[in-house]
Amino acid sequence: MKMNRSLQRIVLRCGLLLLLGCISRSTGWSASSSEVVEHGRAFLVSLLDTNLDLLPEYRGAKVYWVFHDNYLASKVLATCHPEISKAIVAAMAREGVRKSGKIELLFGEADRPLPFREFQLKDVRRVDGKLIRTEVVTHRVLEGWQEYADLLLLACIAEKDQPAARKYWEAAMRFWDGKGFLDAAARHDHRYSTYKLGLALVAGRRLSPPCSPPAGLMARLLSLQDECGGWVTDYDAAGKKIGVANVETTCLAILGLEKCLFQGETSTNPHPQTQARWPSRRAMPSQSPQLRCWVRAATSSLG
Repeated sequence: MKMNRSLQRIVLRCGLLLLLGCISRSTGWSASSSEVVEHGRAFLVSLLDTNLDLLPEYRGAKVYWVFHDNYLASKVLATCHPEISKAIVAAMAREGVRKSGKIELLFGEADRPLPFREFQLKDVRRVDGKLIRTEVVTHRVLEGWQEYADLLLLACIAEKDQPAARKYWEAAMRFWDGKGFLDAAARHDHRYSTYKLGLALVAGRRLSPPCSPPAGLMARLLSLQDECGGWVTDYDAAGKKIGVANVETTCLAILGLEKCLFQGETSTNPHPQTQARWPSRRAMPSQSPQLRCWVRAATSSLG
């Protein structure tokens, strides 16, 4: 009877290893890929101010941005932390701020995303030494927006006409210098913005067929995740982090990484010189109830 039990354990172990091996080969799942994203989400959750049900701009900040920060956080946390996401949405409604007019285009929720319009930064209210603010677009058309990579990438996402969207993508890629997007803002500030890397990943996957980001972009974005789990705002030409991890940058990094790591790697690029080294493996979302249950049952039976 003991021999039979030992044999059963061996068979179960081999079967479990075989299953995980097949999953890894067929989906390209790796724990490190999903852990990077979940670490980012954990950072966002840790920032929640339960008195306001809003996230501050960064840890220790006294400013709370309804748009874009908390709107983006509500989207990024919706699946894994639905109660927190709902609380943020309710807090936004409580503050009487339901739209911005620009960032919602990432989720198809902007009423009139194009043409881009000038925006205003507005104070909503002060409470207990904290300032709640938001961004809202005006009716004035924004001039010169084509000099900014982030706006070109947002236009690529918002534009329904695919040839036109691809032109916006190509225009944004012309700002890539091998280190980051050296657009008008980067030249003025003498630093690169991290969030534009995440936006590029989102925009590239929205095209049909999808386009790969330039070589080195993915590695650069991954290198800019702070030990706390969030992504820092800026970096220099040597890749040195500048600033602190904040909500908006972290949300856009997560959205971008999930687009490419969790949704396949098939893509085309009309410019081979900017072809990215896409991850050789495609990550499988860490939330896989069927797999979790099977593995839990199998491992428990191993004694």
